[in-house]
Amino acid sequence: LARERTGSGARLTISMTHGSHHLVAHRLGGDPLPRFLTGGLACYRIYETADGRHLTVGALEPKFFVRLCETIGRPELAELQLVEGRQSELADELAAVLATRPLADWLQLFDGEDVCVGPVSTLAEAAEAFGRTADVPSARVGQHTEAWRGELGLS
Repeated sequence: LARERTGSGARLTISMTHGSHHLVAHRLGGDPLPRFLTGGLACYRIYETADGRHLTVGALEPKFFVRLCETIGRPELAELQLVEGRQSELADELAAVLATRPLADWLQLFDGEDVCVGPVSTLAEAAEAFGRTADVPSARVGQHTEAWRGELGLS
Protein backbone atom coordinates (compact mmCIF):
# COMPACT_ATOMS: atom_id res chain seq x y z
CA LEU A 1 0.00 0.00 0.00
CA ALA A 2 2.84 2.36 0.84
CA ARG A 3 4.49 1.60 -2.50
CA GLU A 4 1.25 2.38 -4.32
CA ARG A 5 0.83 5.67 -2.50
CA THR A 6 4.41 6.89 -2.24
CA GLY A 7 6.41 4.90 -4.74
CA SER A 8 8.63 3.61 -1.92
CA GLY A 9 8.48 0.09 -0.59
CA ALA A 10 9.17 -1.25 2.88
CA ARG A 11 10.88 -4.26 4.36
CA LEU A 12 8.77 -6.35 6.71
CA THR A 13 10.13 -9.06 8.97
CA ILE A 14 7.40 -11.39 10.15
CA SER A 15 8.02 -14.48 12.25
CA MET A 16 6.07 -17.42 10.87
CA THR A 17 7.16 -19.44 13.89
CA HIS A 18 5.58 -17.09 16.40
CA GLY A 19 2.38 -16.89 14.36
CA SER A 20 2.16 -20.67 14.14
CA HIS A 21 2.45 -20.95 17.92
CA HIS A 22 -0.85 -19.10 18.23
CA LEU A 23 -2.45 -21.63 15.91
CA VAL A 24 -1.48 -24.60 18.07
CA ALA A 25 -1.87 -23.13 21.56
CA HIS A 26 -5.02 -25.21 22.04
CA ARG A 27 -2.82 -28.32 21.95
CA LEU A 28 -0.70 -27.40 24.99
CA GLY A 29 -2.52 -30.05 26.98
CA GLY A 30 -1.22 -32.72 24.61
CA ASP A 31 -2.67 -34.73 21.78
CA PRO A 32 -6.02 -36.44 22.31
CA LEU A 33 -4.46 -39.63 20.86
CA PRO A 34 -0.81 -40.58 20.32
CA ARG A 35 0.78 -39.31 17.07
CA PHE A 36 -2.38 -37.32 16.39
CA LEU A 37 -1.23 -35.66 13.16
CA THR A 38 1.71 -37.91 12.28
CA GLY A 39 0.02 -41.13 11.24
CA GLY A 40 -1.62 -42.05 14.53
CA LEU A 41 -5.13 -41.43 13.23
CA ALA A 42 -6.58 -43.42 10.37
CA CYS A 43 -8.65 -40.39 9.33
CA TYR A 44 -5.48 -38.35 8.76
CA ARG A 45 -3.21 -40.40 6.51
CA ILE A 46 -2.17 -41.14 2.96
CA TYR A 47 -3.51 -44.30 1.31
CA GLU A 48 -2.40 -46.15 -1.81
CA THR A 49 -4.95 -46.65 -4.58
CA ALA A 50 -5.27 -49.56 -7.03
CA ASP A 51 -3.02 -47.90 -9.61
CA GLY A 52 -0.16 -47.27 -7.18
CA ARG A 53 -1.11 -43.60 -6.76
CA HIS A 54 -1.95 -42.07 -3.38
CA LEU A 55 -4.95 -40.33 -1.83
CA THR A 56 -4.65 -38.01 1.15
CA VAL A 57 -7.33 -38.22 3.82
CA GLY A 58 -7.55 -35.31 6.25
CA ALA A 59 -11.00 -35.86 7.73
CA LEU A 60 -10.36 -34.82 11.33
CA GLU A 61 -13.82 -33.37 11.92
CA PRO A 62 -16.38 -36.11 12.48
CA LYS A 63 -18.80 -34.79 9.83
CA PHE A 64 -16.13 -35.16 7.15
CA PHE A 65 -15.14 -38.64 8.27
CA VAL A 66 -18.75 -39.80 8.47
CA ARG A 67 -19.34 -38.60 4.91
CA LEU A 68 -16.13 -40.27 3.72
CA CYS A 69 -17.20 -43.59 5.22
CA GLU A 70 -20.68 -43.26 3.72
CA THR A 71 -19.26 -42.42 0.31
CA ILE A 72 -16.96 -45.45 0.23
CA GLY A 73 -19.83 -47.70 1.33
CA ARG A 74 -18.52 -48.38 4.84
CA PRO A 75 -20.61 -46.16 7.15
CA GLU A 76 -19.94 -48.42 10.14
CA LEU A 77 -16.27 -47.38 10.14
CA ALA A 78 -17.17 -43.83 11.18
CA GLU A 79 -17.74 -44.85 14.80
CA LEU A 80 -14.05 -45.85 15.09
CA GLN A 81 -12.68 -42.47 14.03
CA LEU A 82 -11.13 -41.43 17.35
CA VAL A 83 -11.20 -44.71 19.27
CA GLU A 84 -7.82 -45.31 20.87
CA GLY A 85 -6.45 -48.78 20.24
CA ARG A 86 -8.51 -49.23 17.05
CA GLN A 87 -6.64 -46.91 14.69
CA SER A 88 -4.52 -49.63 13.06
CA GLU A 89 -7.60 -51.73 12.43
CA LEU A 90 -9.45 -48.74 10.99
CA ALA A 91 -6.49 -47.77 8.81
CA ASP A 92 -6.27 -51.34 7.49
CA GLU A 93 -9.98 -51.27 6.60
CA LEU A 94 -9.66 -47.92 4.83
CA ALA A 95 -6.51 -49.07 3.03
CA ALA A 96 -8.26 -52.21 1.80
CA VAL A 97 -11.20 -50.23 0.43
CA LEU A 98 -9.11 -47.46 -1.14
CA ALA A 99 -6.83 -50.02 -2.79
CA THR A 100 -9.76 -51.35 -4.85
CA ARG A 101 -9.98 -48.44 -7.31
CA PRO A 102 -7.56 -46.16 -9.15
CA LEU A 103 -7.01 -42.62 -7.92
CA ALA A 104 -9.03 -41.02 -10.74
CA ASP A 105 -12.07 -43.12 -9.81
CA TRP A 106 -11.86 -42.07 -6.17
CA LEU A 107 -11.46 -38.41 -7.09
CA GLN A 108 -14.50 -38.64 -9.36
CA LEU A 109 -16.54 -40.33 -6.61
CA PHE A 110 -15.52 -37.73 -4.02
CA ASP A 111 -16.05 -34.76 -6.34
CA GLY A 112 -18.79 -32.58 -4.87
CA GLU A 113 -18.89 -34.56 -1.62
CA ASP A 114 -18.22 -32.95 1.76
CA VAL A 115 -15.05 -34.96 2.45
CA CYS A 116 -11.45 -33.98 3.03
CA VAL A 117 -9.45 -35.95 0.49
CA GLY A 118 -7.08 -35.10 -2.30
CA PRO A 119 -4.56 -36.58 -4.68
CA VAL A 120 -0.85 -36.79 -4.09
CA SER A 121 0.37 -35.15 -7.28
CA THR A 122 3.30 -36.31 -9.33
CA LEU A 123 5.99 -33.71 -9.99
CA ALA A 124 4.61 -33.18 -13.51
CA GLU A 125 1.04 -32.76 -12.20
CA ALA A 126 2.17 -30.31 -9.54
CA ALA A 127 4.10 -28.27 -12.10
CA GLU A 128 1.07 -28.23 -14.40
CA ALA A 129 -1.36 -27.28 -11.64
CA PHE A 130 0.75 -24.79 -9.76
CA GLY A 131 2.89 -23.34 -12.50
CA ARG A 132 6.26 -24.00 -13.92
CA THR A 133 9.30 -22.08 -12.87
CA ALA A 134 11.75 -23.74 -15.25
CA ASP A 135 12.12 -20.50 -17.20
CA VAL A 136 13.19 -18.66 -14.04
CA PRO A 137 16.87 -19.36 -13.35
CA SER A 138 17.64 -20.69 -9.90
CA ALA A 139 20.20 -18.93 -7.74
CA ARG A 140 23.59 -20.61 -7.62
CA VAL A 141 24.65 -22.07 -4.29
CA GLY A 142 26.18 -19.23 -2.30
CA GLN A 143 25.18 -16.57 -4.85
CA HIS A 144 23.59 -14.30 -2.26
CA THR A 145 25.50 -15.39 0.85
CA GLU A 146 27.73 -12.33 1.14
CA ALA A 147 24.81 -9.93 0.62
CA TRP A 148 22.80 -11.70 3.33
CA ARG A 149 25.79 -11.78 5.66
CA GLY A 150 26.19 -8.02 5.13
CA GLU A 151 22.53 -7.38 5.94
CA LEU A 152 22.92 -9.40 9.13
CA GLY A 153 26.11 -7.57 10.07
CA LEU A 154 28.22 -10.71 9.77
CA SER A 155 30.68 -9.64 7.03
